[in-house]
Amino acid sequence: MTTVLLFAGVVLFLIGIHEAGHFLAAKRLGIAVEEFALGFGPVVWAWRRGETRYSLRLLPLGGFVRLAAESGETAEIPFERTYYGQPAWTGLVLALSGPLANVVLAVALVVGAILGFGLPRHRVAGLVPGRPAAEVFEVGDVILAINGRSAWATEDVGAAIRAVAPEPVTFGIRRGGQELDVSVAPVFSEEEGRYLVGAYFFPQMILPEIEHVTAGGSWSGAGFLPGDRVVSLCGVAVRWFFDLYEMWKQGCREALVEREGETLVLPLPDSAEGLSRDASFRTLPPIYERPPIGEGVVLSFKQIGGAMAGFVATIRGLITRDIPAEEAVTGPVGIATLLGQGVMAGPLIFFLLVALISLNLALFNLIPFPALDGARMAFALYEVVTRRKVSPRVETAVHAAGFVVLLGLVILITFQDLRRLFG
Repeated sequence: MTTVLLFAGVVLFLIGIHEAGHFLAAKRLGIAVEEFALGFGPVVWAWRRGETRYSLRLLPLGGFVRLAAESGETAEIPFERTYYGQPAWTGLVLALSGPLANVVLAVALVVGAILGFGLPRHRVAGLVPGRPAAEVFEVGDVILAINGRSAWATEDVGAAIRAVAPEPVTFGIRRGGQELDVSVAPVFSEEEGRYLVGAYFFPQMILPEIEHVTAGGSWSGAGFLPGDRVVSLCGVAVRWFFDLYEMWKQGCREALVEREGETLVLPLPDSAEGLSRDASFRTLPPIYERPPIGEGVVLSFKQIGGAMAGFVATIRGLITRDIPAEEAVTGPVGIATLLGQGVMAGPLIFFLLVALISLNLALFNLIPFPALDGARMAFALYEVVTRRKVSPRVETAVHAAGFVVLLGLVILITFQDLRRLFG
């Protein structure tokens, strides 16, 4: 129930911001607004202020701003204050104002979250014996900088290493309360096909303690239960998950396990897929630090840019069928699940997730599909180019048909989300 309320609250908030963009643009242009509505379906609550009726409706799946004469003529309002009494360029402004409001909100949320809560730092979560990193790093070291540039967990350490390989990489680290500079020369791994230093960089420190096992999976089949902690492999003590992983790669499968104060011996999974996918492990919380304001703003725009590029890549993949639709698209159930997970992950992740949803809402609405803002922009562009207005009845019919199609897609995606959630 809490997840449902959270979903409804977040969606109504984001839709409210979107529709407020349209509303304020219309008011600024002098267009009369007949209704500002959040949600679809039966009216739950409504009130009137001036010429505008404000309503909250039953289904929190959308909203609308009804402009004067948008669906036909009106005798009460002068023609110059109606939707169709405006020059063509105002249609572009009106259509773009909603997505723009969501983009502005997304930027504000990301900047506020990063400057307010900070970002996690990468840590040395494990070392590969015999590799260069093992000579200079200690497990638990906090990565502060790479080659003189501040480093955060939002960045790819491996990419930074490969950018200068085979030249040595200088890391600024914090060990205990002391800040140090260490230099590591990457080596080329024939097995991996790339340059590596031999360290695992993660925001979280991963313990060899099982948090969850997949029913019917290899860990469950070997007898492991949630709460089990691997204390040694083949007689060698392990403190971190990657200690376990490196010994597993060497062929060790016999684990001494601590369970509720007792010890027992259990076999580890034989396959790498089973080792990594059939169980999750307890982690220590990341270390969050607030970046300087200027750096935080730059990092925020990098996050926004990356999210936008990801959205475009997903749309391209859907069109070319390189990405299956069931993997790329999620509906109300999937979004509600993600929001619930975001709350559990902490305020930074939650606000970044809300920002991502707001940004995706903006970009999705720019697609030129009937009933979306992108289609309204297309109609406005047609009018600008041809200097001919599209018949209100034709435009209304096109958007109505598009709305029916979108509603059908939402229902279909919801069933897909439920099947994915409950198997």
